[in-house]
Amino acid sequence: MLFTSLVGFSAFLVAGCAAYFSVIGIAKLFAGSFYQVMIMAGALEFSKLVATSFLYRYWTKTAMWLRVYMLIAVGILMCITSMGVFGYLSSAYQANSVQYTQIDEKVAIIEKQKESLDKEIVQITERMETLNKSRIAQEQRLPSLSSRAAKPIYDDIKSSGQEIKALNTRIQELQNAKLKTDTAIVEFKAQNAGARDIGTFKFIAQCFNVPLDTIVKVFIFILIIVFDPLAVALVLAFNVATKKNEIVPTIVVTPTPKPVVIEIPTITSTYSDAVVTQSSRAPIARKYTLSNDES
Repeated sequence: MLFTSLVGFSAFLVAGCAAYFSVIGIAKLFAGSFYQVMIMAGALEFSKLVATSFLYRYWTKTAMWLRVYMLIAVGILMCITSMGVFGYLSSAYQANSVQYTQIDEKVAIIEKQKESLDKEIVQITERMETLNKSRIAQEQRLPSLSSRAAKPIYDDIKSSGQEIKALNTRIQELQNAKLKTDTAIVEFKAQNAGARDIGTFKFIAQCFNVPLDTIVKVFIFILIIVFDPLAVALVLAFNVATKKNEIVPTIVVTPTPKPVVIEIPTITSTYSDAVVTQSSRAPIARKYTLSNDES
């Protein structure tokens, strides 16, 4: 009895969850008449369970056309329930996926900015190396030149020094900007880490090298394949268990007592020339024959 109650509880729990997700999912598809659609979908879900129990209990007593129709109706309602569950879960995934995608896009933009900063830093560094090499070469020529000929070189060296100083300042600015982009990337990734449901799917997608949406769709399909069919199967199992536990009244037939016939064998005895004859089916009759002496 306890196990039967457990089967019934699990059946209605799974069926109730499937009905809730399906009703909400279908109602969201027709948001213009949300509550009306909820009532309609809820009635269909309840009728599906009743029809399943009816088919099991009265299969042999139901007409063929009614059995076929109810089987088709239950199958179609199972498909509708599965589609409603798929819509509900897809909507929930999209709600989190949009935020997750926006953060990913922001991180991608910042990373591109970071790449531009890195390229500019590399270019400035190469320019500074060129200027330093040129300056060293000019400084090495100075001892062999006169003061008049060395004046333009001094001007070039001075100009190179000013340019190198400006480039150093620019590199510092770029380094600060790069540090800010790194900080922003870390913050956005921390926000993404908070969305653990999507993050888990993303990790699986990266492991199998497939798009994130594909992983989520496969997971939802696997879920709906076992969700509503399991609910219907548990309802059938509950009906099986309750039907076996039903007490069938037994009619006790008391047999009518039959008359007892006692058969007494015929006894022949002689008592002073008296013959006693006793029949098996007649009262005991005794007949005496008296002799002349006794008379």
